[in-house]
Amino acid sequence: MKEKIEILLVEDTPSDVRLTEEALKRSELTYELSVVNDGEQATEFLEKAKSASKLPDVILLDLNMPKKNGHEVLAEIKADDVLKKIPVVLLTVSQQDEDVQEALKLKMNYYVAKPVTAQKLSALLRLIHQLENELGGQSGAGGEDALIKLVLAGNPHTSESVLVQLSGDGDEKVRRRVAENENAPASIMKKLAEDESVEVRLAAAENPNIPEAALENLVSDPDDDVRLGLSMNRKLPVHVLEKLSTDENVYVSANATKTLADMGR
Repeated sequence: MKEKIEILLVEDTPSDVRLTEEALKRSELTYELSVVNDGEQATEFLEKAKSASKLPDVILLDLNMPKKNGHEVLAEIKADDVLKKIPVVLLTVSQQDEDVQEALKLKMNYYVAKPVTAQKLSALLRLIHQLENELGGQSGAGGEDALIKLVLAGNPHTSESVLVQLSGDGDEKVRRRVAENENAPASIMKKLAEDESVEVRLAAAENPNIPEAALENLVSDPDDDVRLGLSMNRKLPVHVLEKLSTDENVYVSANATKTLADMGR
């Protein structure tokens, strides 16, 4: 895996540039940052980078800019066969679903609501970088779509409307990552707790924020691994762990008993 992340920040507000720089410094990421101050400069920078075969690993793109806004820059990037492979994170003060959905149509990887924090930015950039390397830089719609969906599914700041869409995705990996998302709403977790995939149900069972409404099916799941994962979840209500402590599978019952003991029960 490439260790240093090459980042392009497209931001016109000096105070927001400083905040992003400070967030990156506190993130403990190994990175190199380039900054441009408007959409036209971003286009020029990327054209030069493309000619020199030195493209950034990720673009942090402000939504509201003079001359050319973030949506316009994003549209240009995604219309270019070379540039469209670069993951893009939209920086915006807006959290309106219509803004997010418009950007998603243009194959945006994610958005971060301002003000940018070290924790928020670090987690997202690490995830993007990791997935990009795992996918091996796949080109074409399949590879791009997979990266976009996985990043969105796993990020705790993804809007509920997007998670609803992803929880019904045909790719088991995407549904599993939604099930791992500790901020996924109860209605989505209940649906994933009934998923046909054992891996998705197991991810839901191990989620520390699994809502009680999703536990009814998991506690009696036909797959031993799902119940085993559930039995080691210390965030479960005591009555659920007590039920698992009488499970017919000795490993499930033993682990539930141990979890209760660890909780002082």
